[in-house]
Amino acid sequence: MSEYPHASGSEDNSSDPTGVPFRLAERGITHLALIGGYALLIQAVITAIEIIGRKLFSFSFQGVDELGGYALAITASIGFGYAALTRTHTRVDIVLRLLPSTIRAVLHLAASLVMLGISVAMLWYAYKALDETLLYGSIANSPLETPLWIPQTLWLVGFVAFAIIAALMAFRAIHLMVRRNTDTLDKEFGTPSIDEEIASSLDDTTA
Repeated sequence: MSEYPHASGSEDNSSDPTGVPFRLAERGITHLALIGGYALLIQAVITAIEIIGRKLFSFSFQGVDELGGYALAITASIGFGYAALTRTHTRVDIVLRLLPSTIRAVLHLAASLVMLGISVAMLWYAYKALDETLLYGSIANSPLETPLWIPQTLWLVGFVAFAIIAALMAFRAIHLMVRRNTDTLDKEFGTPSIDEEIASSLDDTTA
């Protein structure tokens, strides 16, 4: 079972205009998430070496904290899109589970539209920050004097991916609602069931 329900789709692929874009988005965000994960792993190793070096050998790398901040910000922007596509955002759905599937489908549609709006706003402000940095040639006020356009560009890439995925999800939700396929909408956009989470975990362990 795919952990990306929108990419696999529950409808006939010939009638699903979002199938191919979702599969492309799945591949792209998965690669970005892996890169972000490895970046954080490398950062953790460097930080550990830094701590040991300070305690035992009285030496320190320059800019470890700064690079860690960049890595965290970039992977966070990538994580927004990855979490949206894999339905791993934190949800409080105690009341939602008690509602009829049709009402749940309407709420899922509304949530997808709100997420699209938020993603576009975040992308806009990230772009404005980068544009201002390029305009003034800003650099970090640190020993590394990092040109801020470098981390901000990578940060922006994550928000672009998030906005694309949010747009695809909103379009998919509208498509399903127009076709009155509320059961599929509820299944694809709702909280994963226990069986789905178990299947996903088993897929991860056997991959």
